[in-house]
Formats: sequence, structure tokens, C-alpha cells
Amino acid sequence: MRAKFILYLSLLIPFALVFIYVLNTSTDLVAGDDMYLIKGGFIEGYLKGTLTFNDLWRPLHVSRLLGYNLLQIANIKLSSMNSKNLALLIPFFMLASAILIYREYRKSLVLEHSPEFIAATFLVLTFIIFNIIQWEGLLGGCDLVYQSSMPFFIASFIGTELFLLRGNWKYLPVTFILTPLAMLVFNGRLYVSFIPTLGSIFLCYLLNYRSSLTKDFWIRALLISLFIAVIAFLYMYKININANFPYAATEVFAHPLEVSEFLLAAFASSVVGVDVFFSSTYFSFNTMLIIGLIIVILYVLALALFFRSRMYERTYLPLFLIVQTFFYLGFMTIGRFELGKDSGMASRYACVSIYGIAAMVWIFIFILAHPKKLKALLKSTIITGFIIVFSGLLLTSMVVWRIQPQRKAYFEQLPNIALRVDTATPEELSKFFESPERVRDSLRLLREYKLNAYRTSSAERE
Repeated sequence: MRAKFILYLSLLIPFALVFIYVLNTSTDLVAGDDMYLIKGGFIEGYLKGTLTFNDLWRPLHVSRLLGYNLLQIANIKLSSMNSKNLALLIPFFMLASAILIYREYRKSLVLEHSPEFIAATFLVLTFIIFNIIQWEGLLGGCDLVYQSSMPFFIASFIGTELFLLRGNWKYLPVTFILTPLAMLVFNGRLYVSFIPTLGSIFLCYLLNYRSSLTKDFWIRALLISLFIAVIAFLYMYKININANFPYAATEVFAHPLEVSEFLLAAFASSVVGVDVFFSSTYFSFNTMLIIGLIIVILYVLALALFFRSRMYERTYLPLFLIVQTFFYLGFMTIGRFELGKDSGMASRYACVSIYGIAAMVWIFIFILAHPKKLKALLKSTIITGFIIVFSGLLLTSMVVWRIQPQRKAYFEQLPNIALRVDTATPEELSKFFESPERVRDSLRLLREYKLNAYRTSSAERE
């Protein structure tokens, strides 16, 4: 019972802090990518009674958002499209991810340590997972896209590992259910990194066990490969139709040095958030590059320790989370590099990269808690890594909470602008984080059907 109580505290205290932040800061108005889904999107089709599955399946920025679209329809029916309701779901998806990670975390330490020790040290990971360094992925309805996919991909990987790598056939039905849910329904932005990550871990497994692979393993591998290939084909089939490619990926190959800086800044921003960069004179872009390089070195150390300690014999999940972070940031660089070298520091990308940080710290805990005595240099390096990571995250949390009233005040401007949609200036409409004309057209459609900002009168809102 004591272990369960400690675990509940390790989960619920960080969860409560994030939930309070979302509750007090998030907006109930649509903004950002939601504008693409209203006028000319599936929401217009739904409101006018012409909705088809193709409307729900149509990609946005080469991402299919079927799960989010269905949640948005439910939100329209139940609350006249109050976007705050979707934002409040985000902490619960994060909680689901944390619980799934705890399952594997406990398995990795249970042979040497007590349940109380495992539950207490898990607070270190939940501090990372629930950290508000990812504030940009917490505050609006469309931010649910970044957060809802993670528990499905983690669950899908756990099922795949148990079936494919551990030979447990009873997990085949689970894998066949969770993988389509992750890839086709709640894929968010992670679909681009899932298959390459699986392939990388499969290759590592082959190298580790190349002399003992059985016929049964190859049958499982063929079965999973064919299944995932079919899912990938369904996802990618005609994805370029109405996909809205906004950036020129060729820019990446023309500027290799700047790309390296972009990536290092992105790695740094998973520990020292973009708010710290913009609000402090002590963090220049060059400082962020140095921090990013340190984080990459810590990742390399963690991966080396993962294989040297044979941690993979207990779980591959830390490797999955780290490799997924690498691929995600790599693909994000291809899509976003054109926006500028510092655009990779956007906190929405921390919704993925913090799981890589959590996995790195998990490996360090596994090594430090192992009965085998460590060399002084390795131990001091790991402890230094802890100090860097947690100092950065703590500093970022303090800064994000400090400027929380400013963000809340920003969102409180939006209802008044929406109620003046016909006369609002382009500068005012741009506060919804999309082009003024797209915002105006979408808000007019919502006004026609008395949704979102128009679900009550201005007097009632005041």
C-alpha cells in the first residue's frame, strides 16, 4: 500500500500542476490549425450536412487527423465547440503515457529494488513528462493533436515488442488493434517517426541476437512487417491531395551548417525552454547551441550505457523514446527549417522531445541504481547530466509560470475580436495565429451556426 501511495503522489502531483496550468490559461476559442478545419474543412461539411469520410480523412500539413476530427465533432455536439474542453483532455493523455512508461520502468528495476524505491524515483520522470516547458502544446484545442498520439504509439510499441521481440503470441491481437489506432486514428505528428524508429530497434535486436534467431521469430517479423506495410500504404495513399505543403524541404540540403544549428537549438529547447531564451540576457543563441551539444552528448552516453548494461533484456522502451525523438526532430527540421534557425525551439516540439529526455534520465537511474559499482568519472558525468537537465527544466517552469498571466490576458482579447469579426482589422485577426482572411471566413461560419465564440451573447460572456 505504501508503494501505491508513493506512486499516486508521483503521478498526481505533476499531473495536477499541468491541469491547473491548462485550466487557468487555455482559451475556449479556436485558433491556429483549427482554422484550416472550419471554412473549407470537415467542420463546414459537418455543419452543412455534406460531411463524408473523405473530409475526415483529408490531411492537414501531410498529417491525417481522423481521431482529432472525431473528437472535434463530439465537442461541437456536446458543448457547441468549446475549445477549452479539448485542451483539458491533454493532461489526461499525458497521464496515460506516464502510466504506460511506469509499467516498463518498474519492470526494468524490479529485480534489484523495492516497489517503494521504484515509485519514488519515478517522480523524477513525471517531473519531466508533465513539465510545462511544452506550454505551446497545452493551451488550445488543436494542441491536442500533439499530445493525444503519444500514449497510442507507446502502447503500440509495447505490444509490438512483447509479440515480436519477446515471442509472446497473446499480444498479437493487442498489436493488431493498437497499431492501426496509433497510425490511422491518433497519429498526430508522430507517424513520420514511428516506422523508422521501429526499423532501427528491429535492427538493434538483430545485431544483439543474430546468433540465436529462430524460425518462429522470422515468422513473427514477416507478419508484423506485412501488417505495418498495409497500414502505411493506407495512410500514405493519395496523401498529397489537398495536403497543403507549406514549406520547401530542399532548403535543408542547401544549408548544412545552419541545419546543424537548428537541430542543436531544438535539442536544447527540450531542457531550456524558448521562454527562457527570449526572457533572459544570459541565454544567447550560441549558448543554446552549447546546451544542445551537451544534450546530444548525454544522449550518446545514455545509449552506450543502455547497450553496455544490457538494459534491453528488460525493456526496449527507453531506446524507442530516444530514437523517436531523433527521427521526429530530424523530420521536423526538414519541414520547418525554412522558418529560421531558432524556429526549432518552439515549445510544441517539446511535447515529443521531453520523452527522449525522460528516457535518457531513466537509463541514468537504471545505471546509478545498479548494484555494480561505477567508476568515479562515469558517476560524476551522470550526476552532472542530472544537474543540467533538472536545472534547465526547473528554470523553464519558473519562467513559464511567471509569464502565465500574460498568456491568459492575450487569450482574453480574442472573444472581443471574434464578436467584431466583420470590422476587425487584419492585425487583430492575426492574433488567432492564422492568416486574417482564413480566420475571418472561419469565424463567420461559426457565427452562422452559433458555435465557439458565438455560442453565447457578448453580454453573457462578459
